[in-house]
Amino acid sequence: MVAGHGSSGEQGGLLWSARLGAHLEASRTQAGLRRVDLAQRLGVSEESIRLWERGAVQPSEEHLVRLIPMLSIEASFWQSQEVAAAAADEEPELARRLREERAQRSLTQAVFAAELGVPQATYAGWETGRTTPSPEHFATLASLLGLSEARIEAICSAPLQVDYAEWPAFGQLVGARRQALRLTRTDLAEALGVSPRAVMSWELGYRRPQPAQIAALASALAVSSTELVAALPQRSAPSRLGALILKRQRELGLQSTDVARLVGTTDPTVSRWINGHSRPGTKNLERLAEALRLPVGSLLEVAIAEGRA
Repeated sequence: MVAGHGSSGEQGGLLWSARLGAHLEASRTQAGLRRVDLAQRLGVSEESIRLWERGAVQPSEEHLVRLIPMLSIEASFWQSQEVAAAAADEEPELARRLREERAQRSLTQAVFAAELGVPQATYAGWETGRTTPSPEHFATLASLLGLSEARIEAICSAPLQVDYAEWPAFGQLVGARRQALRLTRTDLAEALGVSPRAVMSWELGYRRPQPAQIAALASALAVSSTELVAALPQRSAPSRLGALILKRQRELGLQSTDVARLVGTTDPTVSRWINGHSRPGTKNLERLAEALRLPVGSLLEVAIAEGRA
């Protein structure tokens, strides 16, 4: 998989910066890794690592998931607004209440866990919604949050609700199965080794899972791969300009989201250029040429030829 990154601030994504890139570089150096070493471990180009560390391109969420434990980086340091939004619509009430109470008291997870008399890892599971407290902890939680034990029990036993009615067919299928199996996006993401953002993108129709991910997804959701594939939206063939963009992305180790950020536009816009649903204007062609390290004339020639077709 090649490098990717989040959306721009206007799109609600993580604002990748030179500061974050410098932190990545420092962590890599501390781990005794050269750029080429890290690139080989992640299956990306050395140039991708360099772009990440400069702050020009953000690693994909899938790569961040691997970078965090590999370089001993605090997960909270990389938390993006977009990743948080991926689970916000189905965040358990207890998780929200615990996080708000801890933030109000300005306590670390370790201190808060100690007050509850549980290991930090156990508490972290409650705060993220990955796990639910057992009845033996209801009284302590009730006292800490100023609620009754009955209310804590009701909160912990509330069923998972996934609002998938307005999603495309593939998302509806995944959402319905997650609800039936009581799997949050985070749960499913962990089972598949991807990010919650990736699951959100599949469900909302922004992206398609890779063939290998389809098989793993079918297993996790207890459905057939055939059923999942049948629900996927049909791909459209790339335009001539799109084919050129995709070719350069592969050569440079970039994704369309990387190109979108470097051009200063959105991922859906680049997708429309690739699929021929719209064409970039002159200014965007110039920025696109710079991002892809191509002569602007070559892009302009393809765009003009395509417009005449």
